[in-house]
Amino acid sequence: MSSLAPTCTVHVELPVSAVRDATTDPAALSEELRLLWLVEQVRLKRLGVGKAAELAGVPRAAFMQILGVHGVPVIDHSPADLEREARH
Repeated sequence: MSSLAPTCTVHVELPVSAVRDATTDPAALSEELRLLWLVEQVRLKRLGVGKAAELAGVPRAAFMQILGVHGVPVIDHSPADLEREARH
């Protein structure tokens, strides 16, 4: 992510029992939550795959794999859209 991009810091409190173990690195957990938030934004169609990959700081192909792991379709066209495209 570009250091010039505006950022928003969010404070999230989690019960210790919800974290894998008490030694979990807060920075790693923060990065995991950030990635999951980006995956959810793509699932909700608030962000495109390319933009989310850019914000995650990973190549588009790697982000597409992450989406697949989380069951988020990379290509989400309706049957009517696919038929329309096939005719052109």
